Amino acid sequence: MLFPETRFFCYKEPILNIAYLLGIPTRWHSRRPNKRDALIEKLKEKYILVPVCPEQLGGMPTARTSEKLLGKDFGANGLDQGLRIIAPETGEYVTRFYINGADYALEIAKIIGARQPYHKAGSPACDRQGVTGEKLSRWNQSNPNQLK
Repeated sequence: MLFPETRFFCYKEPILNIAYLLGIPTRWHSRRPNKRDALIEKLKEKYILVPVCPEQLGGMPTARTSEKLLGKDFGANGLDQGLRIIAPETGEYVTRFYINGADYALEIAKIIGARQPYHKAGSPACDRQGVTGEKLSRWNQSNPNQLK
């Protein structure tokens, strides 16, 4: 674990935090979001924030095309039933970027000992039921004592 409990007087749990929610311009349109200073300060009181962008980790550029999910579900059912995500501007299937990014986010979570992410609602990558959220949830359920 990167942040062992014995090295700090006051242990804070590390969490993966979607970079966009910290004010980093990682979304598809590359515009800087309104920084949520009050939320960030509140989270920092309890957690060590580790920013990640699953799309960038998976190899997608910023700015990039907006993606559309083919089908109704990008969570557990989507992963199990052949999830497909397409960039409508180009017609390219970009599913592999989402899967790769989720795998890298999970790898980072394991390294730092994060047991939970702070999600961005409505995103195929970053939502609680998104590709990354679902992979992390499944790993936590099958390895409940690994990320402590």
